[in-house]
Amino acid sequence: FPLAQILPFTVSRTIHTQFAVLWIATAWLATGLYIAPAISGHEPKYQKLGVDVLFYALLFIVVGSTAFGWLGSLQHLGNTFSFWIGNQGLEFTSMGRIWQILLFIGLLFWVTLLGRGLLPALKKPSESRGLIAMVFLAALCIGIFYATSLTWGQHTHYSMIEYWRWWLVHLWVEGFFEVFATAVIALLFTRLGLIRAATANSAIVLETIVFLFGGILGTLHHLYFTGTPTFVIAIGAMFSALEVVPLAMIGVEAYRNYQRSKAAPWVQAYKWPILCFIAVGFWNVVGAGLLGFSINTPIALYYMQGLNMTAAHAHAALFGVYGMLGIGLLLFCLRGLSDRAAWSDKLLQPMFWSLNIGLAMMVFISLVPAGIYQAWASVTKGMWFARSPEVVHSKLMETLVWMRVPGDVVFAIGMLFLALFAIRLLKGAKRNQPTRLSVAPVARAKEA
Repeated sequence: FPLAQILPFTVSRTIHTQFAVLWIATAWLATGLYIAPAISGHEPKYQKLGVDVLFYALLFIVVGSTAFGWLGSLQHLGNTFSFWIGNQGLEFTSMGRIWQILLFIGLLFWVTLLGRGLLPALKKPSESRGLIAMVFLAALCIGIFYATSLTWGQHTHYSMIEYWRWWLVHLWVEGFFEVFATAVIALLFTRLGLIRAATANSAIVLETIVFLFGGILGTLHHLYFTGTPTFVIAIGAMFSALEVVPLAMIGVEAYRNYQRSKAAPWVQAYKWPILCFIAVGFWNVVGAGLLGFSINTPIALYYMQGLNMTAAHAHAALFGVYGMLGIGLLLFCLRGLSDRAAWSDKLLQPMFWSLNIGLAMMVFISLVPAGIYQAWASVTKGMWFARSPEVVHSKLMETLVWMRVPGDVVFAIGMLFLALFAIRLLKGAKRNQPTRLSVAPVARAKEA
């Protein structure tokens, strides 16, 4: 069966990366829409209609961009069609320009819905108002900065495209999303009584400072070989190492507080969402920090650009940090929306450990050894040799490829448990009324 002619590798790879980013983004957008009225205690008029419109608009964009991206990749309708409606051929920003414009409008609409929901809480003096303001400001930056994907045209020089593309990919995904994530996690932990509001506010300020110094200047580590001056390369390499600090700190603080108060029944109700947030801190240090910094220095990236060490960093950081964060936020929202009888820790426990163990297996048993071997080949003979059939199809490399299968299987089992858990909640929702968002006694006492 000629599968490669119907679904070329470029298409399947684009779907793999695009769906990952869109799924994570959707989980975060939904979390913002959920916590806004839950925190403010007010649901604006026509908010449900707006949320429904946004949901179906995102569904239309995802399905439409995927279908037309597939047609564009097959090159049946020309380059102009591919740029505007099909596939631009740029990793993480591959959807056609029309879909990017629609997504930009959708993000601005999301910011509007979120702002309407948070407005009463922003007007009311409280200990956590600073956190709420940071959530909204980060969301505003997520919406506005997606406009950088509209800054290049069909015939723009590739160096300029790369510059603006990394403003989107790095600052949008690795920057403002990280600020938004830290603010949301801190706000949720404050509401659960796991972190003091003063501590959370300090962490958010530190996150913003580190983002400004690390995130913006750290973007330059993507631009080493696009004509960047040497001194700019040095600045980018130095500051990109600072990006992992805030989420790791918030994860450690959450774990300490969770250890102190785990006997309380209200903490047990949020055990698995909290553990997902703690896993975010772990993978942020290992995936984004250790593996990321191992390839981010100019001399390392010169020899390892696009090899398996890049893939090891990408998998550990994207799913380990943003994927686990998305699942944690998902579970937190479902905890307040679902029937208590339908909630099953027996499904969440194997889900959590299978995902983390499976990810660790695929990264450290397969991708990292393969990356080290390719790096050795690149340093000794050159990048051309590291990507040549002599290395890629060598017995050692093909063995390492097959060694990834066990980790993939364990990971897939974790996703199966998550799917079964979601089906269980859906069945429970049809039989019972959903519960309201519960707030920790500690948080209620502080607010009083």
